[in-house]
Amino acid sequence: MAQQTFPYAYFWILTLLLIGIRFLHFQPQLDMPHDWRQADTDFYIWDFTEHGVDIMHPRVAWMGSHGELALECPLPEAIVAQLQRWLGSSMVLSRSVFLLFFLFCVYYFFKTTAWLFTTRIAQTATLIFLALPLSQFYARAIHIDFFALGFAYAMFYYVLKAVASSSLRLLLLSSLLAVPVFLVKVPYVFYLALPILVYTWQQKKLAWLMTRSVVFVVPLLFFMLWQKHAYLINDAAPDWSYILHYRKFTDNASWYFGTWQQRLSLYHWKILTFRMALEVGGLIGIPLALAGWWRHRKAQQMPILYAWAIGLLLYLMIFFNLNAIHNYYQIPFLGLVAILAGWAVHTLIAARSRWGIGLLLVLITCSTAYAEYHYYERPQELEEISNIVNEHTSIDDFPIIVYQDFDCKNPRILARAHRMGWSLESKAAKAEVIEKLRKEEGASHLFCVDPKIANDFKNQFPLAVMEADSMPLKHREGYLYQLKLQPR
Repeated sequence: MAQQTFPYAYFWILTLLLIGIRFLHFQPQLDMPHDWRQADTDFYIWDFTEHGVDIMHPRVAWMGSHGELALECPLPEAIVAQLQRWLGSSMVLSRSVFLLFFLFCVYYFFKTTAWLFTTRIAQTATLIFLALPLSQFYARAIHIDFFALGFAYAMFYYVLKAVASSSLRLLLLSSLLAVPVFLVKVPYVFYLALPILVYTWQQKKLAWLMTRSVVFVVPLLFFMLWQKHAYLINDAAPDWSYILHYRKFTDNASWYFGTWQQRLSLYHWKILTFRMALEVGGLIGIPLALAGWWRHRKAQQMPILYAWAIGLLLYLMIFFNLNAIHNYYQIPFLGLVAILAGWAVHTLIAARSRWGIGLLLVLITCSTAYAEYHYYERPQELEEISNIVNEHTSIDDFPIIVYQDFDCKNPRILARAHRMGWSLESKAAKAEVIEKLRKEEGASHLFCVDPKIANDFKNQFPLAVMEADSMPLKHREGYLYQLKLQPR
């Protein structure tokens, strides 16, 4: 019996529909979840747009008058900022460029899947990749992850082609494509070494690849140089040890890797399990992926997927703290889930079963409904406070923001206000700390929602206050208190 195929027209209609869904959420404000990470990225873009693109000296909103802090290389932010310098600042432009980064990722995911399997399987896998909840939200977010994953998949694809054709030229190309992901987010690429090795072994080209693998010294060298540069930049930060939880970003190991106790915590595994079930695969994606694995568990390509899965498990266990805290660190899992689920859907379509297209449509509907219900929320209270801070300060001012439990690394108000300053959590906002930031670092304003903090400072350092004001807030009970501080 001849196999039924998935019509190309259906593929393009659904592809354009799924891409089009993203344009429903192109609002000019940052949204949840994890708007704090988007706020850092958006501030990089704003700062580069206003003051010139300098990827070697990026600045964050919450490092006060010092500003400079180097973490991931801000290459995608620099691209967006340069376009804004030519075309004008616009959140729509920013979202559009990040959506293009996402489509670049989708393109190489499709090419890689088609190379390992068939074009028909790649079609269904790509539609599922486009539909999964995390994909829907972060594709148009001000977020760097699909930029990094796109270059990881591009590297992966050209390594596979290079091995199959014994092409040193393609291997060099894959090495160059690895440079951006090594600079921006190296955890998103290293796990692909395992499926590459399995594929190479299947092609009987292991010796060929090993003798030429020296070409991957190039991205590794870029990574090491950036890490050295980041250490020097961060080590030059001021000694603000009097600020609660402040530290220089010269040793980030505990933040990246976490503790062994976290890996033994049922609480963290429960969080990760629910995320995998609801955000990575959706209610339909994970069952379909399991069905795809079971149906094709003896297929020739399955060892590559096993290696891919083992690599992702190592990625999860190594960067456990990041995975436990941030849902976007599960983005690398989307590809494997989409391939297995897409393989299952393709099998049903090929068998002339109506269940194939039906399950695909159910998956798209459920994933979209989940994304619409759980994502895209705007923290209007923070937007209101940010607007007030922006209106009452100039670009040359350095305000202090005290808001509940926002610690000294929180950009959610300062970045929205497009101001460099300090963020202090309420229990850290002692009058002595505020005065030290004013006197030694040039802090120009204090904004807080707790009247006790403002009154304590006025009572202890009355000569340091030029003006005091209180403004009612629409999106929460109470006032935002402002103190304009004397210049140092």
